[in-house]
Amino acid sequence: MVKTTAEVCDLCGLPLRYQKFDATFSGKSFRFCCMGCKQVFLMLLAFPDAGDPARFQETELFKKCQQMGIVPTSESDLNRVAPNKSPSEIKAVSGEKHNRSETTGLSLQLKVRDMWCPACAWVIDQALKQNPGVVDVSCNFSTDRLRCDYNPVEITPEEIVNVIEGLGYKTAVPGEAGAKEKRVEFIRFTISAFLTINIMMLSFALYAGFFTELSTDTISKLSWPIFFMASMVLFYGGQSIFKKAFAGFISAASSMETLIAVGSLSAYIYSVIILLNCGIHLYFDTASILITLVLLGKILERGAKNKVQQDLENFFSLKPTKVKLVTTSYPDGRYVAAEQLRQGDIFLVQNDEVVPADGLIINGSGALDESSLTGEALPIARKPGDRIRSGTKVIRGHFRVKAEGVGQDSILGQMIGIMEKALGQKTPLEGKTDRLLRGFVPVILTLAVGTGIVCRYMGISLEDSLIRSVTVMVISCPCALGVAIPLARVAGISVAGRMGILVRDFAAFEQAGKVDAFVFDKTGTVTQGRWELV
Repeated sequence: MVKTTAEVCDLCGLPLRYQKFDATFSGKSFRFCCMGCKQVFLMLLAFPDAGDPARFQETELFKKCQQMGIVPTSESDLNRVAPNKSPSEIKAVSGEKHNRSETTGLSLQLKVRDMWCPACAWVIDQALKQNPGVVDVSCNFSTDRLRCDYNPVEITPEEIVNVIEGLGYKTAVPGEAGAKEKRVEFIRFTISAFLTINIMMLSFALYAGFFTELSTDTISKLSWPIFFMASMVLFYGGQSIFKKAFAGFISAASSMETLIAVGSLSAYIYSVIILLNCGIHLYFDTASILITLVLLGKILERGAKNKVQQDLENFFSLKPTKVKLVTTSYPDGRYVAAEQLRQGDIFLVQNDEVVPADGLIINGSGALDESSLTGEALPIARKPGDRIRSGTKVIRGHFRVKAEGVGQDSILGQMIGIMEKALGQKTPLEGKTDRLLRGFVPVILTLAVGTGIVCRYMGISLEDSLIRSVTVMVISCPCALGVAIPLARVAGISVAGRMGILVRDFAAFEQAGKVDAFVFDKTGTVTQGRWELV
């Protein structure tokens, strides 16, 4: 039976016919006809320039939420948001939606900026769920992260982003800072590879001159296009390589880029000299393919590092970006950047929020999900007098907490610091490799010059002496030595992190191969993972 009442919603003004949601702010009570009105009202109330609540209907956010169906527009529209369906009916409708898309679902991870209260995350959730193709949405206010499972046949990532940004928020893909650089690097490689393929095709035709005599005009028509394409590969494709090599030369710190630059440039200059003398002994293809292969190696290296960073992103995303700080001016708390929290400050955490610091519970009770730190899957009950740790998530209840460990001093801060230190430190083997590379380049250059001088002294022609000198430099690229070890280190830390192992010292990986026994104390629990129902 429909309830008749003169009470109206404090946001949209519609009668409270079907349900009533209450909220208290600064000692004043408010009533709403649906959860959408309540959350939108709290968003507007938490806005720095909130103004008079009586004028909230004039805001752009209120109008946008009405357009998206989050806030009802009429009494008949209340039927859509009112609980006039049984739980089984609602579950059936929801199940149909999930079953339609779960077989082809993809997942989109985003950072959402400019959220100023938990209601923002709720509104984003509801706005996305209004769209066909969205299977599930989880937006976390305290960490600014959103995960959206969707059916790519019905909705695209661009449409999902447009919905979020249409509400006034900004989005970014985690780790996208190097996206532009990645695109430039890929374009550089693609152009260089295309030109190198054509250089090799024309060079193959030019090599026919070793078996049959080619006219000067034919050699010229084949050689000059090769020269122009090779010049573009070297000075466009190899631009970053030559910059690093030049910087290393100026600072007297040789690197593998130095050797690559010297080798390719030597082959290029030698070929230019032969070209001007109408010869066919051109090595533009050698210089070009050396640059192209190095660019390919850089792309593969970046791809491996990006994958590792994505694996570690889940761990680093545990760190909250904001905290509800209690002050004299804001006794009910006000959200500020997490960096502003200091030891001794009072902060509030509630349902679905991540605890931003270690602290002592002053007031409130509930349950926490501590699996991110301890691996314990069951919620842990907490009450006044208990201590809670950063990185855990509130499953039920709310807490008023006195901060004891903040920032790098908190449990989560120390864990992140350990991971970052482990990623940045060098292993003993890598240190030896760095020292080897520093001496390797000067030795190779000396050997190359020495080879040319000795060959010339033995009566070998100047052309053949130069060829052998350049060959020594070209075949001595130490790319694998300089790239493989850092990638192995970062990948190892990532795999360990996914398996719940916190790496403090990467050298432990090398020592682990020599371990033949593990000793556990009496509090340790070791299982074989074979469960049975008792």
